[in-house]
Amino acid sequence: MNFSRYALAEGCLCSLPTRSDKYALFEDVTMSAGKKLINSVETVVEEYLSGLCLAYPHLEFHAKKKVILAPDWKDRDGKVSVMCGGGAGHEPFAAGFVGSGMLTAAIAGSVFAAPPSSNILYALQCVSTNNKAGTLVIIPNYTGDCLNFGIAIEKARQAGLTVADLTVGEDCSIPTSEQGRAGRRGLVGIMFVQKVAGSLAERGRSLAEVARYTEIVANNIATYAVGLSVCSLPGQGPMFDLPQDEIEVGLGVHGEAGYKRLKLQNAAQVVSLMLNQIIQTLSIVSGDFVAVIVNNFGGSSQLEQGIVTNEVIKQLEEKGVEPVRVYFGVLMTSLDSAGIHISMLRLPEHSKAILIECLDDKTEAPCWPGRYYSKKPSKPKEPLIEEKRKRSPKIGRALTEQQDNLLKMCLKKACDAIMEKEDLINELDRGCGDGDCGTTHKELAKGILAALDSLPTSHPSSLLTELSMIAEERMGGTSGAVYSLLFTTAGTELSLAKSGEDWLETWAHAWRGGIDGIIRYSKARIGDRTMLDVLDPACKIFEENLSGFYEETVTMVIEGVWRACNETKNMEPRAGRASYVKQAIHLKDSDAGAYAVATWINAIGQVILSNR
Repeated sequence: MNFSRYALAEGCLCSLPTRSDKYALFEDVTMSAGKKLINSVETVVEEYLSGLCLAYPHLEFHAKKKVILAPDWKDRDGKVSVMCGGGAGHEPFAAGFVGSGMLTAAIAGSVFAAPPSSNILYALQCVSTNNKAGTLVIIPNYTGDCLNFGIAIEKARQAGLTVADLTVGEDCSIPTSEQGRAGRRGLVGIMFVQKVAGSLAERGRSLAEVARYTEIVANNIATYAVGLSVCSLPGQGPMFDLPQDEIEVGLGVHGEAGYKRLKLQNAAQVVSLMLNQIIQTLSIVSGDFVAVIVNNFGGSSQLEQGIVTNEVIKQLEEKGVEPVRVYFGVLMTSLDSAGIHISMLRLPEHSKAILIECLDDKTEAPCWPGRYYSKKPSKPKEPLIEEKRKRSPKIGRALTEQQDNLLKMCLKKACDAIMEKEDLINELDRGCGDGDCGTTHKELAKGILAALDSLPTSHPSSLLTELSMIAEERMGGTSGAVYSLLFTTAGTELSLAKSGEDWLETWAHAWRGGIDGIIRYSKARIGDRTMLDVLDPACKIFEENLSGFYEETVTMVIEGVWRACNETKNMEPRAGRASYVKQAIHLKDSDAGAYAVATWINAIGQVILSNR
């Protein structure tokens, strides 16, 4: 551990802006690289703690000392009290874990700074009220915390209070040979210690027993951290620079840089790196039982958090290690930093049963992620029976071999065109959508191409039924539903086609039927800046020119779709996600869905023209 760097990080609050002018302060906050919704740099901790206690009013907030107390702090009824704390900026740690079954009190310092010893002593005095069972103080292994908690504990003992203490440091990202005298940092693994301590205290165990079991926990936990972005302090920019294509291995929770940097890899590779080090540190072997915490630094998405958790469990089971309890959430953060902690508790055989019981015991701490659902069901789930999707029966008019081949070619070229335009369609979807319109269309195209050889192209009605199911399965969401409707209702029209009817008329009826189906079941109308604003005018051109020269009609349709697509630039969105966007800067381009429709109609038209 780089002690000088840590000391700098721990004392970083001294450089925060102190101007009292509210407008100058607002400018400092909003103009910094890390935007934050705060009122004042000086009051962030007090306001957070106040907000927490307003959301969970049974908690008691002593504002002057930045102390949060459990509802029963005045009378523990002979039960051991449990305390922890540290610098702010790691919310919900530690205040969010106050409640029966976990902490009796938590003390917060300023952002990334240890709480002063006077505040810690105050909390000790509070939880010792009417309490002869004593107090266990859990200390995160940081120099400032060790010093200030130590001072308070000594003063409390001098005053005759019964206090035991346990310092927790389980960071294994820095090799033991390279650690400084300060030792391992205390990270999210401290939650395991808090939960076991709180559960044993609630069961009425003695201070000696609580201390003994929590020491077993502390000796069997290891945590590994990987950061994707750097935190920014309130009123300031990022603590240091981290390139977009790199990750920080061992990123500290106080904004300090990590042990080393690596190129960004996929989730499976990063998890493998983390687990290998944790397993080596704890000497875990196949057949061992563990409990796991996957912690979000604060800036990572829930999607990533779930993906990492899935990888952790999958890879542990592949190694023969049994994760009997798994917890994940935003538990110990580093402000707005993006990253993940994996923390593991090895469950020794001699203590496994009691430790699992403690993890499962109920707690009223508002932010503990463990629930009844954390337990694996006693009976294994019955395997799901996967039913193979049946192919649609061939119904309606059949195509000639030549027409069948042409239709296959049209499908292939339409799919190729959509896949080629993925990035452009995504770009059109940004700002007024969620930037994935091109990707969802690509998924539809991939699904069609994968099934192309087995699709019933000789019978267009059956084909559209199959395409409807592919759209629903591959696209999902609104786009999948709209295309599924388009194909389903168009397919219905095709199934009603009379034998001997001109194929151009049949396709015109199907096209119109698809449009009517979308309008019938959605809120979109012509002129709402959607795919309908290309489908409808192109269909009208087709309908009005059925008796014209074949090539001329197709050419007019192709020209019409691009003209209609361009006209969506001037339309006000009234349906879909874009209807919520009112900033003109995001509505200056063609609608993404309309452009996608123009792309595949154009591709089909070009195939028809080149094969006449």
